[in-house]
Amino acid sequence: MNLLSLYENPDNASLLYPRFYVEGVVLGAAAAPEIPMPDKWLPWAIEHHGKMNDRQQADEITQKLFDFFTHCLKNMRNLQPCLPAYASYDSEHRDALAWWLKGLLAAHHAMQGVWQSAWDLMATQAPKKAPKLAKKLKHCLSVFSTFADVELAIEQAQVRSEFGLADKLPLIAKSIPETLATYIAISGELAAFLPNQFETFEKKPV
Repeated sequence: MNLLSLYENPDNASLLYPRFYVEGVVLGAAAAPEIPMPDKWLPWAIEHHGKMNDRQQADEITQKLFDFFTHCLKNMRNLQPCLPAYASYDSEHRDALAWWLKGLLAAHHAMQGVWQSAWDLMATQAPKKAPKLAKKLKHCLSVFSTFADVELAIEQAQVRSEFGLADKLPLIAKSIPETLATYIAISGELAAFLPNQFETFEKKPV
């Protein structure tokens, strides 16, 4: 499932952020340790909410976005791949991958408070987990950031006197599906330390 049908209507597309970005941001919202309410994450997808033609259009857009959100949750619950087919680092798709990862990272940063709260509870209740999970999460975000803005990543690597990143990118890109699965699994581990999570969604470790 994707949001292509929503964007096939120009009237709808003109109100939304770019499709690949939105699909990334919705997954990022769904992957947070605590699932946000729609009124929290819908504005991350809808750029011009005040310009809806009517209630019918608003309902159509929000319903399709919510259906995709639910689809992402279901995939995570069933340990299904969450990386879309277009999210590939080849000459045809790398721009789509970049937009998708920008959306994912935007959601992560917007949900930083939830991640931090879950992290603090984990660090208190199971402190031995913290160093390993911190290393894994840092690696995940580093990979996402690299492919969200390759030119910037190469530039920053060169500042650190690391000049071989560009040549390594195709190989590193092959790890993106596993990295995403790890990111989701980390969220699932953190969610276990939040109260009442059994009432919403249980992310099973990968």
